[in-house]
Formats: sequence, C-alpha cells, structure tokens
Amino acid sequence: MAYDTELEKVLDATTRTWDGVAKKKMFGGVVYMAHGNICIGIWQDHLIIRAGDAVETIMTADNRFRPFDVTGRAMKGWTMLGPDGWRDPAVRQAAIEKARAFCKNLPQKSPK
Repeated sequence: MAYDTELEKVLDATTRTWDGVAKKKMFGGVVYMAHGNICIGIWQDHLIIRAGDAVETIMTADNRFRPFDVTGRAMKGWTMLGPDGWRDPAVRQAAIEKARAFCKNLPQKSPK
C-alpha cells in the first residue's frame, strides 16, 4: 500500500513554516525531520508521531492512537494515528505539537 497523499498535503502545509524541516522518504512513506531528527511522518494511511514519554499519555487519553509497530516490534516513544483520528484537525494538531515539542529538545544533527 502506498502512503496517503491527502495526509502528505496536510503535513506539507503544517510544516511549511517550521525552522529546519526536511522531508524524506522512509518506512515506505514520508517523514518530516526537524533539524535532522524524525518528528512526524506517514506510514500507509497513518500519521506517525514521535513524542518520547508523552506517547503513553497520548495513547491512554485517546484509543485511536496505537503503538508504532510496522515490523512486529513497537518503537518506544512513537505512536501512530489512523485516518479516523488525523482527519480531526484538533486531534491531529495536538499530536503534532507534542511531537514538535519533543523534537525541539533533541540535539540537532548536521545535514549529511
């Protein structure tokens, strides 16, 4: 399955004004990197959120979020949200802001 281009357009618009953002193909989809660190992305029709310890709170508060597991092994600090969640602008924006806040605290990586 290809990744969701509708979600890609939404994320392109969302990240357009972010400082240090780069878009890269990964996971069979697309990720948006902030200063070299993966922050958000798309896997099939799911929004990927990297938010560290906040992921547990996010998933507990809204059962539309689930662990980011595309290989049979969930990635700690990551969650994913299907279309029933990311199409809700308030849910999507809150999740993206948690990811962005987390990524702002990571060390910046040099471009390769």
